[in-house]
Amino acid sequence: MSNLPVGAAALSRALRSGELSSVDATREYLARIERDNPRLKAFVHVDAEAALAQAREADGRIRTGVPLSALDGVPIAAKDNIDIARMPAAGGIQHYRNVIPKEDAFVIASLRDAGAVFLGKLNMHEGALGGTTDNPWFGRCENPLRAGYTAGGSSGGSGAAVAAGLCAAALGTDTLGSVRIPAAYCGVAGIKPTYGLLSTRGVMPISWTLDHVGYLASTIDDLRLMMRVSTQFDRDWPLAREAPYSTSWIRNRDSMGGLRVGVLQEFPGTVIEPDVRKAYEDAMRAVQDAGATLMPLSLRDFAFDKMRRDCLLLIEMEGAAVHSEAIAADPSGFSAEFRSMIAYGAKQTAARAVQSYQRLRQLRAMLDEAMRGVDVLLLPTAAQTAFPFSPTPPVNQADLCGIANILEAPAGCIPWGTGQSGMPTSVQIVGRRFEDDQVLDVLRCMERLAPRK
Repeated sequence: MSNLPVGAAALSRALRSGELSSVDATREYLARIERDNPRLKAFVHVDAEAALAQAREADGRIRTGVPLSALDGVPIAAKDNIDIARMPAAGGIQHYRNVIPKEDAFVIASLRDAGAVFLGKLNMHEGALGGTTDNPWFGRCENPLRAGYTAGGSSGGSGAAVAAGLCAAALGTDTLGSVRIPAAYCGVAGIKPTYGLLSTRGVMPISWTLDHVGYLASTIDDLRLMMRVSTQFDRDWPLAREAPYSTSWIRNRDSMGGLRVGVLQEFPGTVIEPDVRKAYEDAMRAVQDAGATLMPLSLRDFAFDKMRRDCLLLIEMEGAAVHSEAIAADPSGFSAEFRSMIAYGAKQTAARAVQSYQRLRQLRAMLDEAMRGVDVLLLPTAAQTAFPFSPTPPVNQADLCGIANILEAPAGCIPWGTGQSGMPTSVQIVGRRFEDDQVLDVLRCMERLAPRK
């Protein structure tokens, strides 16, 4: 079934029209995984029997006219740090390889209630603490667009699986860009919602302060579908937030007239590849030609590299609270690099921790002030395109994504042409808290303007 519709939304329409069945779609994805995963190493666990059983149940509901949701029968997959009952949940770490959760993470339970079919678990950077998914325990996840190139991280398996057509959509997590970076490198779309809208209960943490659950998919319509069926208030999660989506911007407008788009002329403290800067400038011209007003922003006294270092220190400190005890009991179950980063976090003093948290609070206040006069912020997604695997990857991979995590604000990205290397470039939209729909609306308009592949 090589003509399987691309993406969750298109597949949903095909299932409801009777054009194909969920069982047919699931078998096709499983066949693709069997064929391509030995090369890509996007999946670390596949449960074909359970997936086909779920698909048969979905077909029965659709046939009798009582689907659970628009997602009923659509095959998806989840990053390995998100619990799916009766599937391994190692978080990319050898020590936890035999952990089998008895219950779904809250977001998985919401998707299961909507009828989603779960194909399996996806590869990731060890412990979600890195940006290449060159995993020492589960294998190096290859970018489907070019052999020997990273798919990004930490949700690299999610980006690779979507780009290779191994699932209709995928769940990832985003602590400092870990959904958006793989989306950018693999040429797909991604969304990190407002902090607290998607529960992280049942997700292996690396930083409670910055962790988000998000989605990677082929189109913005796919992301909207996934968000719509899974954004539910989790009363048992202390960080949950219940707020309606903003309706301040009319959905699916053909014109971006009246939209105030914040843009940056300079990126102090980081180096943007020429191809990425060119794509960003092209995107600015496109949204302006479509009727938006560009609003140059000046982030005075802001440096992307300092922001990244403060965030990374916080992640290492909070990650130490998660993993230090297990590392002490079983050091060989963690890579030397991971142990080193966690050890660095563990040795920080209380005063250093307080200073780090305070600096991030100040950064957030400054960014809030800069965003006050605009509707959304347009940025490149990553400072570079996907690169060959190397012992020393670029240190600034997450520099342009961290703003949204600090703001606890929604941020989504789409492909925007290709660089001279032939690898995708990408741009992102950052919105105000709880205006997730506006972010998706703007991205959907931009999707129509983006250079064709």
